[in-house]
Amino acid sequence: MSSQRLAGRAALVTGGAAGIGRAIVERLAADGALVTIADIDGDAGTALAARLTEAGRSCRFERVDLADPHGRDELVAKALSAWGRLDVLVNNAASVGTRLRLVDLTAQDWSRVMDTNLTAAVFLSRDAARAMTEHRAGSIINVTSIQERLPLTTHVSYVSSKGGLTALTRVLAVELGSVGIRVNAVAPGVIETPTMATERLSAGLGTSSDQNSSPTLLQRPGRPEDVANAVAFLASDEASYITGATLTVDGGRSLSRRPDPLAAGMSTYPGQIEDVH
Repeated sequence: MSSQRLAGRAALVTGGAAGIGRAIVERLAADGALVTIADIDGDAGTALAARLTEAGRSCRFERVDLADPHGRDELVAKALSAWGRLDVLVNNAASVGTRLRLVDLTAQDWSRVMDTNLTAAVFLSRDAARAMTEHRAGSIINVTSIQERLPLTTHVSYVSSKGGLTALTRVLAVELGSVGIRVNAVAPGVIETPTMATERLSAGLGTSSDQNSSPTLLQRPGRPEDVANAVAFLASDEASYITGATLTVDGGRSLSRRPDPLAAGMSTYPGQIEDVH
């Protein structure tokens, strides 16, 4: 899909090398955006940028650990240096960290997740807002999670960070609206990514969902492209009168009373999983 509705605009997408982030990068690039991918996975990020460039898209990659303030605080400046402007920031990167019950949670586990998921979004938004204010226009989009409303056990840090990201969305919308910067959020449900396949295997449920097992009202698995489409809409002029909103992309899971075997399995599985919305 290509509309060129973001032609000439520059975007920065964190966690953009794989899964939902990769779909966001691909969609924004297809819509004509000049995209900077930021991710901790150097191989995947480099490969994605190269593939999109070969396909005629404008794309570049920056390797960064968002929990490290030194690399994080240089990210917006590097994107500005490359494209000369910044119009869209997508705070997508996320870490679940080590799955622990509250009684086993350590300060290190908490800090790593909060630094990656929430603190990075705060300071990247700060830096982006400084650049966007010059043009009195811009769009900041935070990728949150329906776990804010439907939390799982052993996800204390992750769910707390996503709740904070929703609050950040609202307060920044209030603060930045007068200078033309819109701030919104997209809250995905369970989305079928390679990471989610690992989740399913860990919970003993196979590698993919289907219409019979999906707990959503639409009775189908979510795809990364479903989230990317929502992000692209909020980044575009079609959403020019929308700010402070959260667009839920979960196939109606938040309203469904269908049993959720994945949630049941994930609630008891201890382990280290990254980049799950």
